[in-house]
Amino acid sequence: MIVNIFNKLAYIQFIRRSFHTTYQLKCGVLSYFYYSPSSNKCFEKDQQSLLNGLRTLKHRGPDELPSFWINQENTVGLGHTRLAIIDLSEHGRQPLHSFDTKLHLSMNGELYDHDRIRQEAIENDNYQFTSKSDSEIAMYLYQKYGLKFVNYLRGEFAITMYDEQRKIFIAVRDRFGIKPLYYTYFENKLLFASEIKALFAFGVPAIWNEEVIYNMGQLRSLQTIYKNIQQLPPGHLLIATDNGTINISKYYDLTYITREEEKKEKRTEHEMIDGVHQRLLEAVRLRMRADVTVGVYLSGGLDSSVLLGMATTFTNKPINTYSISFKDHHYFNEQSLCIRTNEFLREKTKPYIIELTHNELADYIDDCIYHYEYPLVQLSPVGKFLLSKLVNDNKGKVVLTGEGSDEIFAGYSFFRQDYLLHDIQNDPIVNADINEEERKHLLKSLLSNLLSRSSTEKNKLYEMDAIQTIGYVPSDASPPSLLTQKCFAQRLQEKYRDFPLNSFYYNQSYLYDYHIKQQMLNYKITRAHSTEYLSIKKSLLNILLKVFGDRSEMAHSVEGRTPYLDHYLVDYVNHLPTNMKLKLINGKLLEKYILRQVGRPYITNEIYQREKHPFLAPPTFLDRNSKVYQYMQDTLNSKDIQDLDYIFDIEHIRNSLNQLHKRQKEMENKLQLRELVSLEGFYLMLCSYITLKRRFNVKHEGQ
Repeated sequence: MIVNIFNKLAYIQFIRRSFHTTYQLKCGVLSYFYYSPSSNKCFEKDQQSLLNGLRTLKHRGPDELPSFWINQENTVGLGHTRLAIIDLSEHGRQPLHSFDTKLHLSMNGELYDHDRIRQEAIENDNYQFTSKSDSEIAMYLYQKYGLKFVNYLRGEFAITMYDEQRKIFIAVRDRFGIKPLYYTYFENKLLFASEIKALFAFGVPAIWNEEVIYNMGQLRSLQTIYKNIQQLPPGHLLIATDNGTINISKYYDLTYITREEEKKEKRTEHEMIDGVHQRLLEAVRLRMRADVTVGVYLSGGLDSSVLLGMATTFTNKPINTYSISFKDHHYFNEQSLCIRTNEFLREKTKPYIIELTHNELADYIDDCIYHYEYPLVQLSPVGKFLLSKLVNDNKGKVVLTGEGSDEIFAGYSFFRQDYLLHDIQNDPIVNADINEEERKHLLKSLLSNLLSRSSTEKNKLYEMDAIQTIGYVPSDASPPSLLTQKCFAQRLQEKYRDFPLNSFYYNQSYLYDYHIKQQMLNYKITRAHSTEYLSIKKSLLNILLKVFGDRSEMAHSVEGRTPYLDHYLVDYVNHLPTNMKLKLINGKLLEKYILRQVGRPYITNEIYQREKHPFLAPPTFLDRNSKVYQYMQDTLNSKDIQDLDYIFDIEHIRNSLNQLHKRQKEMENKLQLRELVSLEGFYLMLCSYITLKRRFNVKHEGQ
């Protein structure tokens, strides 16, 4: 039965009395729960607020009108917007209700291996399902295992569920934070949403969190740049009762092979390669399951090429591939590599390629900022935003994507740096293939291609805090630059003068439990693995999965699936010796060694031998003829920037940008490309705050 949500009275009467019709709606969640008795509850106000919030999530679920469920007492409201992937019928709509009407669920994401679990439930437990939806197995697992049900979930998910019999509200987020889930406390209610804009539309005030902004904490914190709004940590479960008890507990964390275990490793290289191969192939197989066509994001890199090659083994139809190229900048153009990969697979793919120029990126910056709800720090997400638009324009709904591969297979240069700086030097047995002379040569070569941390910008408090907490300073870490600090209002500089600028990161307990912290501090696991752990908790969560992943994709109603973050695969890879990820080959320390061996049958020799090449959009903000330059000039010189003078030193920002334009010709060589990208990111960030202020009417506290 399809109910028009905008006929509100009829809809509410229907949904409150009819629990036996099911609703599965992907992929936007908005739910509330009164965690303490309130005399101010107003059914009409709450249902209108829920509707207002759901409207802002329309892009996440455009296949049906939004729908929601509110219980008789108006203590719980579950809302959803639908992107139909599994069970396209009306029986696949959410919120879902168990057959006995005791459980009510609204979920964003995908649960894999649900066919097997469903069959076992029917045969062994005589469980009665009301739909073919994968989401419904979460209710079955909860009824069978209680709160331990989360341990049996496989996939990417953000779930809100109400147990009517026990009168408890449950919220859970997947192990790595692939799917977003924000929450806040508002008018005696716990509010949960897939995106922050839905909370604002519900009525939550939009106020800057100046402490997070000053510490650049949006990139490494569960807190957000908006006051009193934060993420539910990945791998965590929240339980709330109507007597005010709220408990958040961890159900999953990463573990790693110890250094002692590495020395005693008995598995052969072939056995370990086969172990990764089997698990990655299974992860791809499960994510190819859908009632719509599944495509692949294809770059010129190893990760996506391996996924595509494996995906072709599970279908007889050509797989749509989606690629991007920057036609006015050769260094950033991977189109030819994508073409050769498609040719290698012959008739098994159907390629779609979008060719962009710098100027085309500028046209979408504000739209990206609106969907991300966070400051942009580089232009690359705009490229990913348009790549997802390409999928939608060609009627695609689901794509496989390579996020997570670099973090688990040590794909970034800073993993190699920490390996050479700490692990090989302190414990040569870890990799007997590299002698001291080779180590020094490799490290010198690696450092020459990286931006070194200026001694004048080093923060001793930062180093002290890091060493005391985890025993070393990760190579990818650096304190905020002097440029960044000077751009803040004098009021903030004075307020946080003695505040350790890194404490947002290292002092957050969600990062690690006691066991992993002690392993890192006491050097029980290699520094390369420690840095992997921190990278997964920081940049993977807050940049790659959020900006390049969910937000870029769902802005265009596209669901991204991440085989490399299948937790069975991750747990296996984390217990491989470090030298199976970083291997000395022909005088070079090769990253992702074991993935190259696993993927070799599925990829070209060119891709197999290619070194890591980051997905970047070329910096253009100093080119006076570019629209990016004009965008920044217009934004930073607009009257709207004055609304941010409570946080930023506006005159200093304008003057520093003008000075940078004079240095343009000094910064054209390849060594300074990273500095250009970094500076462009800083000014993009400032422009982003202006856009966020405009779009969400964000105020400073007390305004």
